[in-house]
Amino acid sequence: MIYSQNLPDNTKSSLRVTLSDFSQGINTKLSENLLPLNYAVNTFNFNFNKRSLSTGLGIKEFEIPYGYGTKVLQTPTGVNQIIRCWVYTRFSHNTNSYVPLLVAYCDDGNIYYARLESSIATFTQINASFTDIPNGINYRIDEGDCFFLCGLNKISKFNGDSSVTTYTENVPSITSIALHAGRLFATVAGDENVLWFSDDLDPTNWNVSEFEGGYIELTGERGTLKKVIESNNYLYVIREYGISRVSAWGLQSDFVVKNMYLTTGKLYYNSAVLCGNTILMLCKDGLYYFDGVSMEKLNLGLDKYFENVDNSSAVGAFLDGKYYLACKLNYNDGRTIGCESSTYTNNTLLEFDISTGEIQILRGVDINYLHAVQAPLFSKLLILLNGSAGNKLYELTQDGKIEDNITTKIWTSPLTDMGYPAYKKVIKYFSLNTETDITVIFNVDGKDFEFKIKGSATPSRVPINIIGKKFSVTFKCEVASCEISNSQLEVALC
Repeated sequence: MIYSQNLPDNTKSSLRVTLSDFSQGINTKLSENLLPLNYAVNTFNFNFNKRSLSTGLGIKEFEIPYGYGTKVLQTPTGVNQIIRCWVYTRFSHNTNSYVPLLVAYCDDGNIYYARLESSIATFTQINASFTDIPNGINYRIDEGDCFFLCGLNKISKFNGDSSVTTYTENVPSITSIALHAGRLFATVAGDENVLWFSDDLDPTNWNVSEFEGGYIELTGERGTLKKVIESNNYLYVIREYGISRVSAWGLQSDFVVKNMYLTTGKLYYNSAVLCGNTILMLCKDGLYYFDGVSMEKLNLGLDKYFENVDNSSAVGAFLDGKYYLACKLNYNDGRTIGCESSTYTNNTLLEFDISTGEIQILRGVDINYLHAVQAPLFSKLLILLNGSAGNKLYELTQDGKIEDNITTKIWTSPLTDMGYPAYKKVIKYFSLNTETDITVIFNVDGKDFEFKIKGSATPSRVPINIIGKKFSVTFKCEVASCEISNSQLEVALC
């Protein structure tokens, strides 16, 4: 398609602008006209870390390797929403090996488990139920490896064979839990300034006494207590506006509390995850890392995406060196992608490689919960969705699809005058390599011009012939797998 206009003959010079390295990533912080064209001001569903624009993230139904194939777990009868999942690993004396079980809490209030290393593809219900969302944790006691489900004024102990013991005496209303120095520590509902702890080596005894369980009151400007994380022999308490550290080795009289980080912005506590020796979490203005002493903001270039957004439902997970964040981002681009066509809680899954700093953005999926499944034979990111799709288990993929729906992939350059504000620019030709059909959109002085480019094994060179002072270029792909590279613009100044 050629847009014909009366182009001037008195061109001053011609420029070739190459977009051959998309790995510069995204920058929404700086003014667009100050950025080189190979930065993005808006991008999602592409993988740009290989310098080209290639197939991005996706999700599919959770598949478990077994034998020479895979199995898919069947949703329990009557369940419309799987709300939480955990991996419970116990040592089996019968097989002399560790046996991983997937434990699930569903919208019917019941607890189910499934064997990951078995041909059986069904869940089994156990004798435990909760009216609230419980917290799950592995804990080894005298009888072996057990899994404790901790909720409001109730703890259920599961030993892997459908046998469940429930404890209610003096149990607080637990909202998050962590193991530290042989005790369970918990934040609670109600008085959220109080940190509870169990008896030493007895996670079922919460009696308050000098030699059993007890609580610590933490007040002050850091706000209420939201989540506990154990790291490097310390217990870190994630609070509304800061972090406190607890050392609870020895007698209760020897417990030490130290206030650490303080911020004026809100911390989204369910996003806080231990990643190696570092805690990553989402705050109101972006993603931060806490190394046990100081807290620093990560420069991911996504600043504007977090503006005017409530991310109270953001959740995080860590797997294979990558931090995953399900959250809501404000793209402010006028597009409706995937789950955004109806009511949604989150619309984005962000992948951050903590060693390289590389990111990927999956837009259009409403995620309720993330869990890193690490089993002897595989490791996968388990995903639970909101809405009507929430009755299944999902996993992260690299195939550019959300189930059977191909993701819409977008990459948009800055709006630029190329450093020549006094000159008009004639975009003459555009060339690139792409073996799949794509759409290239030029925005010139506020008007969009679309060019459909057919996939080809040889480079494509497209006549453009558009004149204007400022322009940007957008790549749009609606094919699952793609590879776009070596794009180049031929521009004349006049």
